Amino acid sequence: MRTNATEVLESAIPILAKDRAASMQVIATRSGISRATLVRLFPTRQHLVQAMAQKILDDCDRALTRAEADIPEERGLATLVADYPPFAQLWNLVYVEPDVLGVPEASTRAETIFTRTVEFIERNQGAGLLRKDMPATWLASTFCGLAETAWELTLEGHMGSRQAPDFITAILLHGAAAGHGAER
Repeated sequence: MRTNATEVLESAIPILAKDRAASMQVIATRSGISRATLVRLFPTRQHLVQAMAQKILDDCDRALTRAEADIPEERGLATLVADYPPFAQLWNLVYVEPDVLGVPEASTRAETIFTRTVEFIERNQGAGLLRKDMPATWLASTFCGLAETAWELTLEGHMGSRQAPDFITAILLHGAAAGHGAER
């Protein structure tokens, strides 16, 4: 049984992503804990959602820090893609959950993380790993959108968790065109 706040958050994030209207009772039941345990850890749904946002933002910070430190840039991009779930969660939950949007600190941190992601993309464009003819903001948004799609497909059982980074990398670097690399 999960009684650790971090474990509860890790199980609650996908529950809320799939069912934004999930009550505390539903979240507790699907997390495999009692409602009393959930309420002891997070007295209200707003406390739970804000703690989830904090965890997601912290995880994004750590993933970006690891990717930024992984030189050469090619390894950094692989590191960022391998650490994709918090970016999916950022896109899926933090930007759309009303209990988070009412907290200016969370919105400010989310914007800072996205700005860092754009700057990371720009460095990869400068290193010749990503197209320079596409705006970095668009590529950063594409990465987050692909991360969200891969995460959802993984949660629904349509994709294995080890397949997801390869999916993100293939689409981000090569698009969805058939015959990539073939003469046209």
